[in-house]
Amino acid sequence: MVNLLRYIAQAGCILAICHQASAAPAPRRTVWETVTVTSCPGDVCATTAPCTTTEPEPTTTFVSTTSTSTSTATSSRYTAPPSGNPYRDRNFNTIHHIYNLTIFPNQVPIITFGASAVPDGLFADHASGRISPVGNFTDFEDSIEYFFALPPLPISNKNSAAFTRFEIAQFSSECPEVAASTVYLYASVVNETSPDNGKLVSILKQTGFWRFNERGEVINYDLALIEVDHFIEELTSTDYNDPAAQQELIHTTCNAQALRCHGKNAQYDSIEHCIEVLSAKPFGSYTDVWSDSVVCRSIHIVLTITRPDAHCPHVGPGGGMKCVDYDYKTRQFDDMHLWGRTDLFRCVA
Repeated sequence: MVNLLRYIAQAGCILAICHQASAAPAPRRTVWETVTVTSCPGDVCATTAPCTTTEPEPTTTFVSTTSTSTSTATSSRYTAPPSGNPYRDRNFNTIHHIYNLTIFPNQVPIITFGASAVPDGLFADHASGRISPVGNFTDFEDSIEYFFALPPLPISNKNSAAFTRFEIAQFSSECPEVAASTVYLYASVVNETSPDNGKLVSILKQTGFWRFNERGEVINYDLALIEVDHFIEELTSTDYNDPAAQQELIHTTCNAQALRCHGKNAQYDSIEHCIEVLSAKPFGSYTDVWSDSVVCRSIHIVLTITRPDAHCPHVGPGGGMKCVDYDYKTRQFDDMHLWGRTDLFRCVA
């Protein structure tokens, strides 16, 4: 409970500093710059970088970003792309900026304020894509929620772990419209009162393709999380094959939906009703999230923080067209339905 209150307080300090910028009338123009803080009392707000309305200087070096207990640092790993290919730098920097916003606590303002806290120029208004094994995302709101609302927070798991560093391990962009990347996301303990603070807990690998418009914004993506079930088990120190762990997740999900899905967004008559319904459903797997399962609902309950009206139905008994069973071919190969074409990620000669 102490740690829970500490991180809520940290988030409050971060958001208080940026509140004025978030209220600006122009959407998606605010650039958020935050660094990990050690504690909220005293000088916490002084260690959080102020909001700015200008983009940072573009980088031309392949870098890994590290967030420590007191600062956010960058370290070079690869040399810059060959000169004469400015779109490579542009595409790389867009991807780099997106993943930097998955690092705790950089995503906190987006979780709280939604689209208005997303820097302009990252995703196009109608961005859409596929994230295996989670599902399809068909607009800007869906896309930013996946990238910035689902990364773990220290208060969300027993290890107090969050993404503190990422590495763009592989990158290629042979034409202005398309890029391919492989990214490692490092989850470490974020708890300054623990002797394990900073200890690596697990690594998540994401690989796939991106498509950009003429302004360099992401318009489409086809990405895959590799062996995400093993990552979740290490992140949470939980074996979800254990029936007791499954029941614990059901109870956690049902208690959370009671807090977030009420009034017109209510899905169940009571917490007990929710537990009864979910206990009768397949538990599912983190390698097959897009299904009528407990696991799918445990993912979408996280997203109810940002848009309860959109995501509460996904947690409900019927799954709201998200937590429902789709066959393998529909999930992985129906590009025509998702994008209207099948060759989005090819460079035109």
